[in-house]
Amino acid sequence: MQKTIEDFETILVSSKVLEALFGVKDRTIRNLADEGIIKRDSHGKYLFWNSAKSYIIALKVTNAGKSSTRTEDQDIDLDTEKAQHERLKRQITEIKLQLIKGQVHKAEDVEAVMTDMFEKFKSKMTALPTKLAKKLEGKNRTEIQQILKKEIDNALIELASYNPADFYSDEHIEISGEAVSSLGVDENGE
Repeated sequence: MQKTIEDFETILVSSKVLEALFGVKDRTIRNLADEGIIKRDSHGKYLFWNSAKSYIIALKVTNAGKSSTRTEDQDIDLDTEKAQHERLKRQITEIKLQLIKGQVHKAEDVEAVMTDMFEKFKSKMTALPTKLAKKLEGKNRTEIQQILKKEIDNALIELASYNPADFYSDEHIEISGEAVSSLGVDENGE
């Protein structure tokens, strides 16, 4: 069980995931992060396990202060809490499985690939004036347009010709209908 919790503590999610999970708006997520209730890493992503845990505690503290006399209906139902916890663990496992299968991508992987693509594109575009200056001398308008179009199209190929495998994280594994034992998940996600 301890190994599983450590695995969950490393999962980073966007604010959209926490918004959906908590049923709140983006501004509320940012306020909760500013208050230290949910945990944000240095890249603006949220630590899923710690944030969910802290948010639940904050809700309990808030609700405890609302009424000094609790009835049996207001007490926390242990079975409901366990069911919610199991549902959360299942969702985390499903996200990990999707990551392994390459169906979802980590934000940092997408950011690295996109940054590399855009840097190469920018380099090609900023090199165009130097590269084309002599080629364009003495050309008429039509020839200039054709040369510029050809060079711009070549630069745009950099953006169009990406390799989807570049977006896969280190955890990605090609799976063809077999169980994923490392997560304790069978082919049905159970």
